[in-house]
Amino acid sequence: MYVRFNSRNAGNPTAAREELIELIAFYANSEHSMFRDFADLLERYQDPIVNSFVMVEKMGNGKIYNSRLSNGPIESINRKVKDLKRLGRGFRNFEHFRNRFLYAARTAPILNGVTDYNPVTYFEDE
Repeated sequence: MYVRFNSRNAGNPTAAREELIELIAFYANSEHSMFRDFADLLERYQDPIVNSFVMVEKMGNGKIYNSRLSNGPIESINRKVKDLKRLGRGFRNFEHFRNRFLYAARTAPILNGVTDYNPVTYFEDE
């Protein structure tokens, strides 16, 4: 039921809140303790769940599209920082750590190579 609720209300947080209240009541009246615990979880995190139904404009693969709000991009950046700290085995110089992170998180991965970002023009001998 929750999976159907999740897919049915994309982009409509008002309807999601109303249906979530009904879903919580349904799970809270279950005879199984697992579903009652799930109802408590849904009730405790009701606002963040409803906020996840807000649609935002995103840009990817050269086009703009609408997608649900997510903290995935921030978690990705946090993961990169943690990985870099682990691989660095204790940077002592903050400036070096900052520069290393900016280098690792750059959008153009090849600095001196030939890419669409840095094209090379060949001229024929005439």
